[in-house]
Amino acid sequence: MLKDITVYMDHAPSCQNRLDAAITLAKQHGAHLTGLYVYSLPRSEQSDQPLLETREMFQQETAASGVAAELLEVDLGFSQTGVAEMIGYYASFTDLLVVSQPLTADKDKQYEVITSPERLLISSGRPVLIIPSSGHIQPIGERIMVAWKAGPKASRAMHDAMPLLQVAKSVSIVSIGQSTFSPDEDERLSRYLSLHDVSANMELLPPGDLSVGDTLLNQVSDDNIDLLVLGVHITTRRGRLDMGVVCRHLLGQMTVPMLISH
Repeated sequence: MLKDITVYMDHAPSCQNRLDAAITLAKQHGAHLTGLYVYSLPRSEQSDQPLLETREMFQQETAASGVAAELLEVDLGFSQTGVAEMIGYYASFTDLLVVSQPLTADKDKQYEVITSPERLLISSGRPVLIIPSSGHIQPIGERIMVAWKAGPKASRAMHDAMPLLQVAKSVSIVSIGQSTFSPDEDERLSRYLSLHDVSANMELLPPGDLSVGDTLLNQVSDDNIDLLVLGVHITTRRGRLDMGVVCRHLLGQMTVPMLISH
């Protein structure tokens, strides 16, 4: 079970959705919920209004839900640490960090921190749950799909998602390709998961005309999945962090929450 969840709080339009999702998970797991608000500039240089509105939202929503919660208000002051790194620092003391789907356009970089989940993964070392920016959030984690390809990325993601897998009503492990890594891979996965009290369906999807990302999205829709688990490999490309084509496509087209792990 998850014991402590951190949700990043700001005044972006998507904040309500991610707070609702974090509260839903906290209630499902009986977890403590920490809201984290970070000043991107010294507090003396900013208006208090955004914080007051965010604080009121957090306090009202958590009080109504009955979850144990607290709001941390962190002032960077004159520190050389960036907002994403500060969020990562505080998230390293929690089980899960909840943020929103990256924005497609933010010319003024007003919400830059939630457009870079890869920075949060690297700075926290914790799994990050990304919530779609729009749409109604249903119960999360009742029907989970793990995108599997034998290797450290998928293994780490599955391990990080274990508290969610253990209480899910349905778990499917989905691979895309001609074959698995070894003939007995399904048996090895099933045995490992069963030792952790997880019963999972193994699905091998043949490669088709669609991209890997679209194939996964179709499977999410067909199986009525409410949480997708994915391991990502972060590289540096032209001075920027990059999570790869599949993850970027999924983040742009996501229809359900996605737990990513590095």
